[in-house]
Amino acid sequence: MKIFKLSAITSLFNAGFYLATSLIVLYFSDIGMPEFLIGLAMTLARLGYGLASMFSGAMADRVGRYYPMLIGFILGALSMLFLSLLRSQYLAITMVILAWVAYSIYSPAALALVSEVSRGTATSYGWYYFFLTAGQIVGQALSGNIIKLGGYGAAFVSGGTLSLISAALTWLWFRDEEAKVSVNLLEDLRKGVNILFRNRYLSYLAVALSLHGIGFTMSFTFIPLVARLDQGMSEPQIGFALSLWSFGNLIATVPLGRVTDRIGGREMLIYHLAASSAVWWIYPFLKDEMLIYALMLIQGFVGAMDLPARRLLLVGISEREVATAIGSLDSITFILSSLGNLMAGLTWYMGHWAPFVIGCLINTLGLLILLKMGKSEETSSSP
Repeated sequence: MKIFKLSAITSLFNAGFYLATSLIVLYFSDIGMPEFLIGLAMTLARLGYGLASMFSGAMADRVGRYYPMLIGFILGALSMLFLSLLRSQYLAITMVILAWVAYSIYSPAALALVSEVSRGTATSYGWYYFFLTAGQIVGQALSGNIIKLGGYGAAFVSGGTLSLISAALTWLWFRDEEAKVSVNLLEDLRKGVNILFRNRYLSYLAVALSLHGIGFTMSFTFIPLVARLDQGMSEPQIGFALSLWSFGNLIATVPLGRVTDRIGGREMLIYHLAASSAVWWIYPFLKDEMLIYALMLIQGFVGAMDLPARRLLLVGISEREVATAIGSLDSITFILSSLGNLMAGLTWYMGHWAPFVIGCLINTLGLLILLKMGKSEETSSSP
């Protein structure tokens, strides 16, 4: 029962988050931001996510899961609601950064709860991501239509409202699990870094996934702009295309989670990185609407290979440190991969295809690291 309550809460927040942020690049463009500044803004958002993940994971292991989840949902709600009231470019960037930070505060605690109430299998994580992705699909599918009907403000308010509901349900269902709060950010940072570097496989995995993240963010950042400027798509069409990506992820996550349990997390990540480069390379050269939709659906299948696989690689981490391990891995990969957004803004002027093609090449470097790593290292974790 607890896993379904948790899934309902996080699905609502995810719906609100993606309702507000799926087309945020178009919002930034419409309020006059140049592509370089858009790339910088998304870099700062992902950097904020990465830095906050290091602290939030350790805090969730020390004070329990309730407070990080509640704080994350409330901060997400406030940032989205304030975003609807602002017109300044730099204040808007600040609110988007806070929305990403809010996501990073709740996520390690929620994932740790999944581990606690399940056997730590990739299949269990697959079911969690199934419901999480369902919320994402709703947010992405509705974003373009709500923006067309009520403007960006309506999307921001709707997203903030759903986040408030998630906070209320967290208080209602999980408040009995609260622990004594003691905050020591330097200790959290030290603990996260220690877990990251004492595990050799986790260190190499962080490098490979960081390169993958740089490639992904270079390719993903300007999908809405390419769709509008080069492919002639409207906001509802772009939102629908992104929701197809998430739908493909939704229907493939559980089956691929089961496959991951059989073949191993490293092997699935190898397939994931190889397939990612292929689909990213193709996207900016497509013009036909139906082909774009088909590629987005395929990208959803490819994306479903990722998260259950990388979570499976953390099963060997002791239960009391699992949230810290998740936060540490997310932190380092998001901090480094945030460079991809900035690189996308810089390479955009070479041609709208450039961020996608260069991102694929960087992603291939991450694939080479995974191929070079030995399977025997996969589950080792020294005390």
